[in-house]
Amino acid sequence: MSRHRSLADYLTAAAVFAVPAAHVLVAPYTKVEESFTLHAAHDVLRYGLAPGEFANWDHRTFPGAVPRSFLPPIVLAALSYPTAAIATATGLAVTAIDIQVIVRLTLALVFSLSLIHLTHTLRARYNAATARWFVVLTLIQFHIPYYAGRTLPNFTALPLFIYSLSLILREKYFSAIAILTAAATVIRLEIALFVVPTALSLAVQKKISFVSAIAAGALGGFGSLAIAAPIDYTLWAPTLPHPSLPTFTTLHTAWPELSAMLFNIVGGHSEEWGVMPRNFYIKNLAKIMLGSFPLYIVGLIWVSLHMASSIDGGLFENKTLLRTVGELIIDFLPGTYVMVGALSAVGHKEWRFIVYVIPVLNMISAATAAAIAAFPHRLVRTLARLGLVGLVLLSTGFTVFSTWVSTYNYPGGDVWQVLETINIPENAVIHFPSYPLQTGATLFTFLHANFSPSSAFPPHAEPVWTYSKDENEALLTPIGAWDAKIDYVVTPFASTFSEIKTTDGVPLWQLVGSVDGLDGVGLGGKYGVEVRVARKIGILKRIGTYPSAMSLEISYFTPSTSLLFLGLASFWAFSSDPHVISKVPLSSGDRSPLPISPASRHSPLNSPVLSGDEGEIEGYIFVTPPRKSLGWFVWR
Repeated sequence: MSRHRSLADYLTAAAVFAVPAAHVLVAPYTKVEESFTLHAAHDVLRYGLAPGEFANWDHRTFPGAVPRSFLPPIVLAALSYPTAAIATATGLAVTAIDIQVIVRLTLALVFSLSLIHLTHTLRARYNAATARWFVVLTLIQFHIPYYAGRTLPNFTALPLFIYSLSLILREKYFSAIAILTAAATVIRLEIALFVVPTALSLAVQKKISFVSAIAAGALGGFGSLAIAAPIDYTLWAPTLPHPSLPTFTTLHTAWPELSAMLFNIVGGHSEEWGVMPRNFYIKNLAKIMLGSFPLYIVGLIWVSLHMASSIDGGLFENKTLLRTVGELIIDFLPGTYVMVGALSAVGHKEWRFIVYVIPVLNMISAATAAAIAAFPHRLVRTLARLGLVGLVLLSTGFTVFSTWVSTYNYPGGDVWQVLETINIPENAVIHFPSYPLQTGATLFTFLHANFSPSSAFPPHAEPVWTYSKDENEALLTPIGAWDAKIDYVVTPFASTFSEIKTTDGVPLWQLVGSVDGLDGVGLGGKYGVEVRVARKIGILKRIGTYPSAMSLEISYFTPSTSLLFLGLASFWAFSSDPHVISKVPLSSGDRSPLPISPASRHSPLNSPVLSGDEGEIEGYIFVTPPRKSLGWFVWR
């Protein structure tokens, strides 16, 4: 039996590392929400921490919606560097994309180590069955394993959170409270909604004194801030003022997480991303937990009925279950319910904001599964085990399907493969608007960029290209991109660019490549579920010449382009600067260039959308400000 248990333990540990890593390898690309941590890690690996190189960091030009702390990406980059350097030196890493995968695998590894630590704690404190079921129920879920290697702030904090749960179960309360408070202070402030009720619960139970709990929180909070604040201020202060962060000052950068909370919650800006009903989290817990959810409900009912009963013993008595679930309820459910309840009062909701409570609920589900599998009545035990197998199979099937579908959700990440098939000359300028950057294109996928050499990266590919992420809305239009000397455009509006022709019928842009992506999932098809894939991104090459801008045939208000300009025109209603957006009819008597926003004039690819020379243009040109990108306006 001991050899059998050893094999089971080995397989369990292997699965804890293999499953999150497999998710990274199957879906190696990222979304825009992951870009701050990912690009900061890129910059640390590329340039190091020499102050003279800070001006080259990506956040100086593209800081994002709110400041975030640089401490987590710096730590992640430091952990990733040895593997990246060895892979580069040995030739295992061929391109920078391999380094992106290494960074994500490193984060997944940290998550797996924290999960292993908690698993060992459950085994030692309760029993092996509960520990194994905890691993199984966690790994067959889609959300946590899939996102464990994704550089969202929530998932850089999750390993610390799981490790702290393990410390609490090991009765190391001071360290657990300090770590949770540090994670809340620097990475995700909503963790405070869990740590405060949890610390109070532990203090009320006299597992830790109130003075010690306060001291632990102070040490974690002020200690982490003392480390992070100088780093964040040094890196953020030179970035401000910045058009993307109009309300932030250098003082805000000393504690980015607090500043972001005040901006999003107190300032109400989070609701700009959508408002969900109050029961959003409750409804989504079942989808996130999958087979673990009914086990959690059964466990609570089982323990509640037994505690309410005055009869000792009986068929349904399980002392291990009562002890396990009882302790978990008293120690962790106050913080769990406060976190979910408080965040439910916030208008904008995303499942990842409450991801921390899933391991807590999974522990209760695991104890329930272990009790069901060991039920004393033979017939009931057999039926219960069949039910558990069914839950595992259904959850696994859903997770495999969801992972497969999700691989189609990163068309921007696949752009580099299409670019490699095109004969693009040296020093060509390739423009990326917001959509491909939102769906997978990162600094790591810019393989031909002439970045500084680094021991953590393979040499850049040849020939050298210039990658543009300029947020000037003029570059979203065919004429604006043309006048800015863009050679290739990576755009979701390929048909708009293809329709622009000279009076001789010669197109200015030629479609030379495209990338498909997920277009929807619905009922139908051969197997009852249909996954629809369609072209999401077109790559267009600048072709042809024209003697003057006035020789173009422009019919912007065709059915295929009217939606774009309707969005641009509608955006005007939200602009506070009436001089930044213009509706300009041009004729032979108008020789003035179209106005552009002040911020755009500092762009390295700045160009007026159109300047009048001779002839006449029919229609209107809209120029919008870069305060919010068109990608944000259309795609959110």
